[in-house]
Amino acid sequence: MRLVPRLSKPPNMPGEVLGIIGAIGNSARTEILRCLSVRPMSTTELAEMIGIDHSRVLRHLAVLEDLALVAADHPRGSRRGVGRVVRWHTNQERVNEVAQMWRAYSTSHADPPRDE
Repeated sequence: MRLVPRLSKPPNMPGEVLGIIGAIGNSARTEILRCLSVRPMSTTELAEMIGIDHSRVLRHLAVLEDLALVAADHPRGSRRGVGRVVRWHTNQERVNEVAQMWRAYSTSHADPPRDE
């Protein structure tokens, strides 16, 4: 498989669109979103399901959480603890919002379509 070279940021691309592309343009993060849209999962379950190390899952979840694409059942700062299992889920409302934003930009529409 040939890799596509990275392009610099186009001058008119909004920062939020660039962040979205950076997040969901990664196949592991997209797979995490897909898995979590089916059901909430722990990082251990995600690591086993997509076949990557637990520490890498945590890094991917941090990127997705920064964009509010996923959420955990415990807030940041209270996730560590003996025996504590954190369950993650896709923030479907935000995923839909991001999809509309990307679609609007990629099809040259000034404003994303709104659900009525």
